[in-house]
Amino acid sequence: MKKKSKKKSKKKVKKKKLITLPKLRAKLLRLWSVAAREKDDFTCIVCGVKRGDINPLKPTSKIKIDAHHLLQKYIKNCPLKFDIRNEASLCPKHHKFNGEMSAHKSPIVFYDWFRLNFPDKYQFILKNSGIRVDLDNRKVLEEILERLTAKEPLDLDKLKEIEKEFPRKSKVTTTTTTTEPDFLPFFQ
Repeated sequence: MKKKSKKKSKKKVKKKKLITLPKLRAKLLRLWSVAAREKDDFTCIVCGVKRGDINPLKPTSKIKIDAHHLLQKYIKNCPLKFDIRNEASLCPKHHKFNGEMSAHKSPIVFYDWFRLNFPDKYQFILKNSGIRVDLDNRKVLEEILERLTAKEPLDLDKLKEIEKEFPRKSKVTTTTTTTEPDFLPFFQ
């Protein structure tokens, strides 16, 4: 008979791996999309069709609702890309396909209509479009995640405070060991 060893096996506690920043930002955009469409009850703000209604152009399919960024999501370090106030829930017709009133095909007409029908939202976006925070700062992204999970708009001032309180460490550090001054006086 074999003897069983009486060694206690110690289970290694695995550290929870942090999600990479690009994956975290992609997750935030998915959460933003869901929260934004839920805010509008999955209804197109232009024509009022709801998600699941029968598509009149294609009776075998049902309408889906898209979340459209009013201020582009490609602007570097702009926190509004994750703010649920920076959205318009649109059916495919008014999002991309209708040439007369589409956020993508006729943006000037769409944004003029939006300005007239949602003046508070329009003014908020205009007022805050220049705000930038470091979206490579994990603490800032965690605050955004918390807000989106709760389906609440972002507190832009709090994001700035977090950025100041937890500055991101720079990757490049330079040291100088010279004793000479950084400048040379013009008179010698």
